[in-house]
Amino acid sequence: MTDSTDTITYRSILRRDGVLITFIAATIGRLSYAMISLALLLTIQGATHSYAAAGASIGGYALISFFMPLKSRLIDRLGTKAVLPWLSLGFTLCVFAISGLAFENVDAAFPYIALAIGTGLFAPPLGPSMRAIWAAVTPEPAARRRAYSLDGVVEEALYAVGPLAVGGILLIAPSSLVTAITGAMNLIGTIFLVFSPTSRHNSMKSTTATASASSGWAGPFKRRGFVFLLLVLLGIGLGGGPLEVSLVARSEAVGQGPSVGYLFAALSIGSAVGGLLWGHYIREDRPRLHLAVLIAVSAAFGLMLVPTTNLIATACLLFCAGLASAPLLITAYVSSDGLVPEGEQREASTWVNTLNNIGVALGAATAGILIDRGGPALAFAAGAAMYVLTLIFVLIFGQLLSPRPVEQIPVSREGVGNERRAFPR
Repeated sequence: MTDSTDTITYRSILRRDGVLITFIAATIGRLSYAMISLALLLTIQGATHSYAAAGASIGGYALISFFMPLKSRLIDRLGTKAVLPWLSLGFTLCVFAISGLAFENVDAAFPYIALAIGTGLFAPPLGPSMRAIWAAVTPEPAARRRAYSLDGVVEEALYAVGPLAVGGILLIAPSSLVTAITGAMNLIGTIFLVFSPTSRHNSMKSTTATASASSGWAGPFKRRGFVFLLLVLLGIGLGGGPLEVSLVARSEAVGQGPSVGYLFAALSIGSAVGGLLWGHYIREDRPRLHLAVLIAVSAAFGLMLVPTTNLIATACLLFCAGLASAPLLITAYVSSDGLVPEGEQREASTWVNTLNNIGVALGAATAGILIDRGGPALAFAAGAAMYVLTLIFVLIFGQLLSPRPVEQIPVSREGVGNERRAFPR
């Protein structure tokens, strides 16, 4: 039984169908991702005494993670239990091997690079899997939006806490042990997620395999609206990608390099606050309008950052810009659910993240070139300009974000909450 719109709260959602235990398990597993990059960097550099080897390992890990959508498709077709535990086991074994090599003082670069690539290859899609569970237990649009808001805010917090956790453990243990701990966390979180009551009751294989199998190799890319949404996410990533690099350059330019951490914190806090407020107050799904407004806010504050050199003023602007950050992804996730059939939602959710990450990576790389040529102001301006172009794109073609007709939604009679999947958008 679901809550009415007026009584939907974060607490009531966490009490549904035992989802709190599942969410805690997913959070433990996802914390390993917030820690792994720094842990690997420190472990491999310490063992090989080479930043080149450490950088190549981290680059290989990050690059191969772009296969995450294909792993999500495999889960959609074969089921959660058949795929997630084995992926996590492979991830953990690779991480343990890296830790073991470092403990034995092996200084050759190649084994670390190869194992780091293996770590990225096996990394289980825990975020998309958790969002698939949220979708199953929150058939009402308002509840799902709030669930995604909570999920996004917690994920934002994890990536702030992860590096701090690595630093704290390093006070009492070597970096190789920190690396091993991240692998253990991933496996423990994944196992508890897969075998939690909520995950079992929602029968991920039986509710999604048929729809996914019938979608062909193109999967969600057969839907024009979904392709359009990914292009929007790419533009958003390109707009936000220059931000961190530009902030570092701006801080160093004014002689306040160490303060850049506070600027990043202001952005993250703004994003967390924005996500919570968005989930609490927004009650209707209007993806075209919501994306346009949020992108416009990002562009406006991005432009304000161009001439601003005072770091206190910069922090205030970053907090305000961050208010739109988490809601952008929340809107994208909700819109993605409305554009693809049920059996493709996990893969679609993964593509949303992937295209945004590609945009951020390209934007950051471009920012470095622009900063060398014209300083951080030029990079800030380029990011804001990309937001403006994306806004125009949404205003012109945003009607493609209209959700699929209700009658096209596959309705399953199995699993908690799935009998109400055909909700209006």
